[in-house]
Amino acid sequence: MNNFSELCTVVVPTFFPGDEILNNLNSIPSSIKILIIDNSYNISLKEKLLKYNNCNYYNIGDVGLGKTFNFALSKIKTPYVLLTQPDVILKENCIENLMKGIQKYKGSGMVVPIVYDNKSYSKYDFYDLKYSKKKKEFMMKKNKEILSAPLGDFCVDAVNATTMMISVDALKTIKGWDENYYVYLEDIDICLRLKLNQYSIIKIADAKVDHIGWSSHFNEIRDTMNVSRIWHFTWSSLYFESKFCRKSIVLKKLIKIIFFSVIKLILNLVILRLSKVKQNLIKLSACFAFISKRGSYFRVKHKVDNN
Repeated sequence: MNNFSELCTVVVPTFFPGDEILNNLNSIPSSIKILIIDNSYNISLKEKLLKYNNCNYYNIGDVGLGKTFNFALSKIKTPYVLLTQPDVILKENCIENLMKGIQKYKGSGMVVPIVYDNKSYSKYDFYDLKYSKKKKEFMMKKNKEILSAPLGDFCVDAVNATTMMISVDALKTIKGWDENYYVYLEDIDICLRLKLNQYSIIKIADAKVDHIGWSSHFNEIRDTMNVSRIWHFTWSSLYFESKFCRKSIVLKKLIKIIFFSVIKLILNLVILRLSKVKQNLIKLSACFAFISKRGSYFRVKHKVDNN
């Protein structure tokens, strides 16, 4: 299969990526068009991309992943899009085998590779949501940890956006990505909406990627990124459940987060564990932002050397 450029466009969202992004780009066949959608103000990134003739760079500001993916969708002319991340390396024939899979399984809206974290099979490779549309609740149970990668293709409920090949028609059918998500759970959201619209999500056993965890951003912003992660994961969790679950379930989750955050805040204040105090204050801030419907964006000032 040698007509990749006519069938698939690769999208890589970035936010102060380190040099690991070069390993990602080098693992993608040079014949395939790549859209780099940058949310940062990283001066050196565009310069690093000059040697890649297949890369188109767009800086759209710090708008979050939902808007980033929809911006990319508006630029794509191919029937499929491959979304991947700066800290992911695609193994040999990954895109080719994903392409074969999405064309083989006619009802699939998305096909995804087997994910390894730092060369070990990832325990976050896929999720069983067990969602009841009738009851409007998730009946999730903890799965037994799978220690080795499955040998054949199989259906899943949801996956992280580590790497996913999606039908552009399927994305347009479900009206694209939810732009209310800044980060976190936008990938689970898109998977669930595909499933609810009768599209399958298939794991392709012969397609593999290696995710190099905690390496998608500059080391200089790791602390501020952790603050941002805590806030946005809390907000996104509440928003996600508010979309798909009964109000009573969302209220219960909200009260639980506030209650335990207050208790932990007080205890850590007593023993002067100020970093933990800060974390719980961040969670409470996210809860109150959700209650007041202020939106999902929490601005953190990152100190970065762009040279």
